[in-house]
Amino acid sequence: MPLLPRRTLLAAPLAAPVTLRAQGSGTPITIVTALRLANWTPAFVAQRRGLFAKHGLRVEIQPAGSIAEPVAVLNARRAQIALTGTGMSVNATVEGASIKVIGLLAGAIGLWFIHKPGVTLNSLADLRGKSIASLRFPSNTVSSPTYAMRSRANMDPAAAGVRFVEGPPGSIIAAVRDGRADLGCVFEWDASIAESQGLVASLPLAPVIGPIAFSTAMVREDWLTSNRSQAQAFSHALAEALRLIRTDASVYEEVSREEFAQVPPEAVRAGSARLLSTAGIVPVSPVVTREQWDAIIAHELGAGTMRQALPYERIVDNSLAEAAARAAGIA
Repeated sequence: MPLLPRRTLLAAPLAAPVTLRAQGSGTPITIVTALRLANWTPAFVAQRRGLFAKHGLRVEIQPAGSIAEPVAVLNARRAQIALTGTGMSVNATVEGASIKVIGLLAGAIGLWFIHKPGVTLNSLADLRGKSIASLRFPSNTVSSPTYAMRSRANMDPAAAGVRFVEGPPGSIIAAVRDGRADLGCVFEWDASIAESQGLVASLPLAPVIGPIAFSTAMVREDWLTSNRSQAQAFSHALAEALRLIRTDASVYEEVSREEFAQVPPEAVRAGSARLLSTAGIVPVSPVVTREQWDAIIAHELGAGTMRQALPYERIVDNSLAEAAARAAGIA
């Protein structure tokens, strides 16, 4: 199994690890996810609303401890599908594996800044001179705002007096609340938990950075060659979950409540509304576009979290997602 690069957690685990056990009959499939994030809610919807079973799959979803670990599990043949940061597919393939991206789970970067009331934060320029609580580099809570400042505001963070206050999972909200940092950079559900504690969430990075293949489903190429019908069934279920979420937004919140039972209900309600209303975070289609691919490559190279770029045609197989999107009426 190839050695994968070290990378820190995207966000603090908000609940004890939960495995969504396979139910009913069908072909057994194990899906491994990077941490337990709202990014994977379309897959949770497909599992909890019976869409995988509808397409003949008996799916079990297991969380991993970092964004690199799912690809390692995939390469060890302990799972058939991995849901994680797209850059992991490139890093693993450069290291000697052969990974194919087959579907989109998050098409924008779902990061927000949190701060105390009264702080002005309307643009990246307002980050000048600020201390930002984050997880430890190369977490996206550091790499994404750094990339945004450099690429969108022509601003070098160090020269602009921006200082990251790096800490372990669960430390960001507390650092802002007690004044050790002016701002925090967080994912959901932390943004909504922060608001419930009197802080403000603002300046989402999704519209700043734009469409990007942030999180995707990936498989080993040899497994895909031998099990294409199973991969197609997964894609059909994912496309139908995305359609269901857009048709009935309440499903997203309901499944999130079930999946993230330890997150306060008011935070799930607010976070669901924020995620669904921020363009791209919950994609309309599972198809990975070239624009989204080019954006994630630029981001990872700029952030220093990808060793080498590989072309769209080498990694992405859109044929399954395209067929599923057509069948679901979301092409």
